[in-house]
Amino acid sequence: MEIRFMVRSLAAVAVSAAFAAPALADTVQLNSWTFGGPSSVSVGTPNYSGGAGKFSGFLNSNAFETFCAELTQTFNLGVTYNNYSVVNAVTAWGSARSTALDKVLSFVASAPGTWLYSPDTSAAVQSAVWEVLNETGSSYDFTTGSFKASSSGTTQTALTALNNSLWGSLATQAITVHADKLFSEDHQDFLVITAVPEPETYAMLLAGLGIVGAVGRRRRSASA
Repeated sequence: MEIRFMVRSLAAVAVSAAFAAPALADTVQLNSWTFGGPSSVSVGTPNYSGGAGKFSGFLNSNAFETFCAELTQTFNLGVTYNNYSVVNAVTAWGSARSTALDKVLSFVASAPGTWLYSPDTSAAVQSAVWEVLNETGSSYDFTTGSFKASSSGTTQTALTALNNSLWGSLATQAITVHADKLFSEDHQDFLVITAVPEPETYAMLLAGLGIVGAVGRRRRSASA
């Protein structure tokens, strides 16, 4: 009896673990740097020096653009990977980092021609993503704290401009886009960025559902 109970318990644990683990079945192929280049940055900690910026490619055969979410693994452009899975941002990074990342991307989305139009600005935005996901201190800044980012020439100019404009306005930034984690056990992780519906859209949706519900009730009343 005891052995049978242990077998059933172990089986239940195995099933629970299988459902809890992400199903690594999403297909990802990144083909190019969205704005060309790339421009190079040096960051730490974790330490990295090389190309940074936005990527263009396909997620499950659908065109998408993304940023790198971590610095410890690698991937190759033009190669198809079949071992990715989308993980909820709060599960991946915690609520505070998820919210800060959404605000960074929303800030950039509010003025794309200012913050995302060239290899240099693209590298600066990528650095901001890394800053949020890697900084262990209580505030964000490319020049202070545990995580730092720097470059030279026009890329440094873009880094400085974003550094001076972004972090001070983060607290009041409205969230218009949301990012989840595109996770792989063996290759670099990325972001899955989606638009957040405006409050008016939610209101219209709720109003529409209310109308549908009212029509359904009237039909039931008429047939009674």
